[in-house]
Amino acid sequence: MILDHRSNTAKEHRDTWRTDPRMIAGLFELLRPCYIDGCASDENHLLPEYFTKQENCLQLNWRLEAKKRGVPPAVYVNPPFSKEDTTVATPYNGMANFFRKARAEAERGVYSQWLFRARPGEGWFPWLLASRIWFIVGRVGFVSSETLKLDDQQTENHCVAEFIPDELPFMATGLALNRDDIISAGEKVITKGKYPIITARYAQLMS
Repeated sequence: MILDHRSNTAKEHRDTWRTDPRMIAGLFELLRPCYIDGCASDENHLLPEYFTKQENCLQLNWRLEAKKRGVPPAVYVNPPFSKEDTTVATPYNGMANFFRKARAEAERGVYSQWLFRARPGEGWFPWLLASRIWFIVGRVGFVSSETLKLDDQQTENHCVAEFIPDELPFMATGLALNRDDIISAGEKVITKGKYPIITARYAQLMS
């Protein structure tokens, strides 16, 4: 759930943007599918199994959670982009925290796939932690939790990081993925109903 810094976004909605259903379905087809939505809510989750803010994915054992829920250990995350809250004793956000957690979980056998803003010059950027980083060619739109409409006027680039078990990071290579190819792959699989909740979210978006 990417934070939007623009002034016309109400504060309570800034960390609750939803991934375009076509984008997540396309990534699952072109890379690999995931079975747990790692930063979600009862209102905006895209997969049957999901972690809420209250559950706090940073404090959960993802492999154990996947086993308890009866799904493969593969987590999709569109993380909140808000600045880390350093006033709390137990971390719940912060890009550096998220990526350190992803690396630790990969070493326990959990695959994770992250869609986030492409800022390779930032200290938190997971060059030394991720297995692969894909830079998306073309702007990525997100669904506003306030309007439930797709905002395709995003001004920043985005990328996808994969944390792959048994694939140790060594200065992850920047690879390219075309946004239109991702969207096209997603549209095709959505029409087949392979991912029921994603298909339902897309129908809601189009209504």
